This record gives sequence, structure tokens and C-alpha cells, in this order.
Amino acid sequence: MCVRLESYESEEHQKMVRSFLDGRFENTAFCLLAPDGETRLSGTGRSPSQGLRQRRGPGRGREGNGVVEAMEQVAEKFRPRGTKEGAILQDFHSFRQGLNVASGDQRLMIFVVAAENDRKALRTGLRSLMSDKEIIGKFHTDFAEEGPDSQWRDAIKGEKGKTGIFVIRADAFGQTGSVMEQLPVDVKTEELKKALLKANASFSKTEKRKVYSEHVAAGRRARVYFENGMPYGEDRDGDGVIDHRRGRGGRGAGPEAGERRGPPAGRRGGPPRGTGRPGQPPQRPRIRPGGTE
Repeated sequence: MCVRLESYESEEHQKMVRSFLDGRFENTAFCLLAPDGETRLSGTGRSPSQGLRQRRGPGRGREGNGVVEAMEQVAEKFRPRGTKEGAILQDFHSFRQGLNVASGDQRLMIFVVAAENDRKALRTGLRSLMSDKEIIGKFHTDFAEEGPDSQWRDAIKGEKGKTGIFVIRADAFGQTGSVMEQLPVDVKTEELKKALLKANASFSKTEKRKVYSEHVAAGRRARVYFENGMPYGEDRDGDGVIDHRRGRGGRGAGPEAGERRGPPAGRRGGPPRGTGRPGQPPQRPRIRPGGTE
């Protein structure tokens, strides 16, 4: 399993990253884990090529074919024993975080608002659907909690009723959103699947694929700022303290600095120089809007 972090909202996640990077905290980390979620099946590093100790070479691309082969060799040792009903269902730390990530990944978000005693049944009921071959990888899911999500309606347009399954489209910067579909919590699985596919088809046709450099520039002009639950920055020297200084040790923090910065002037691509930088920022999402390949 390759762990993708949900931004910097959780101290628990930060500790996980540090465990993979010898005490450092940086914006990416990789490790293959066994089904128990703890046993390590590979080395660790900033990327699959580092964790699997794959060397780059001519014609091998950024990660190289060896990464895929190595992962397949590990996967051959494990065979599915459970069912889709036992799959873990995604749930963000907060609605605002889920909306922000959905915007960044250009996916729709399924937001479930229900009484506490109904949530367990809804989680179980949605597991098989979210593992469906036509649905998997196309949506993010989140369940409303009374505390962190009490103000979620302030950022959303088009919702009706106190409970339901809301299919939400985030705005360009994940600050607000609108409801594309709303269904009752007791909706039948087939009806929900049909509604999700319809919403995703419309979303995929109308959502413009983001270009990283243009998107960041537009966000800075609009002075968009997302404040996480954890401090911005990385701890590249592993001293346990987040680096907020600018330069090789840190890229700054706060509304003026932004969460990330692009490459220095005069550089528009290629691998970063030096070992202290966090790596080249992505130029485009790897997944098209709507989760399609």
C-alpha cells in the first residue's frame, strides 16, 4: 500500500511520515505495507523508486519499469482473502479538508450527513459500492462529525434538508462548493450508483484540467489561503521542528508565502538541484477530472 497523506491536518500522519524518513518530515513519503498496515514490505523514501531502490536510467522514465515489476513481485505473495464489505472507507479529518483535497484531485466528494447511530450502517453499506469497478478511484468520501463539520453548510450552495448523501463539486481552490446531487440516507445502492455515475460524467465533461503553474499563480492573485490544522513547512534536518525559514532549509509559511512555491526564476522544469529541496512540483494532475484514467 502506498500512503497518500491528506495534507497536514494530523499529528498522527506527521509521525507516520517521520517514521518512514528517519525522523524527517517532508511532503511525500513511500513504503509498501502488508495488509496489517504495519509490517513493512519495502524500504522507505520520498518516492516508489527510492523505497524500492530502483535506479533511474535512459528510457526508464521518472520511476522506471522496475518499480512496477518490484511491486508486482510483492503483490504476488498476497492473495485477497476478504470481501469488499471489509474495505476501509475514506473519511477526512474535516469537511473543509475533504473539500480542499477533492478540488486538488479534481474529483467529486460524497459527503454523508446522518445521525451518529446511523453512520456505522452507512459506512458498511457504502464499502462495496466504493469498491465497484465503475466507481473506484472517481470520488472522495467524507462523513460529517458534529464538531469539526458543524459549519459545513456555510461553504456549500444547493443543499436541502438536515441529512442525506450529498455529491459535492468543489470550487477551483477548494474553499466552497455546490451540491450536484442529493439523496436520502436510505437510498438503494443501485440508485446511488446511477446518480454518482451521472454526476461524474457531467463533472468530467465540464471540469477543466488544472495546470499547476497557472493554478498557483491564479490562487496567489486571488490571495487564497488554506490554514491547516498543523503548521506549514517541512523538517528536512530531522530536528523535530518544522522549518519556516526560506531558502534551502524551508520555503516559508503563511498567507504571503503559500503552502508551496514554484521553481526559482529561470527554471521551468528538470530535477531540482541539491539535496535540501523537497522535489520538483507537479505540473499537471496525473488523474483526469472525474477520476478517469
